[in-house]
Amino acid sequence: MNWEVIDYKHKKIINKLPVQCKKKYSVFRYIAEYSGLVGLKSSPGFKLEILKGKLTGLYSIRLNIAYRVIFEIQEKIRVIDVIEVSKHEYNQ
Repeated sequence: MNWEVIDYKHKKIINKLPVQCKKKYSVFRYIAEYSGLVGLKSSPGFKLEILKGKLTGLYSIRLNIAYRVIFEIQEKIRVIDVIEVSKHEYNQ
């Protein structure tokens, strides 16, 4: 492993996700651990986004249309810290 993914605070939420989202989260975690941000950028199924506004400096990926993972990347120490796994609220 090249990167560390810190998500232990969110294990209960991850375990309650729909099966398809759990599978996609597992793929996200695998790619993140072995290739970090570069791997996530090259995986179009996740729709990696750089967040703005009050979440500036954070990234998100989509597990499906409803769920997303918000995370922070610490390049120097090669850590991806999961901030939130939740239903995405669309502001219109």
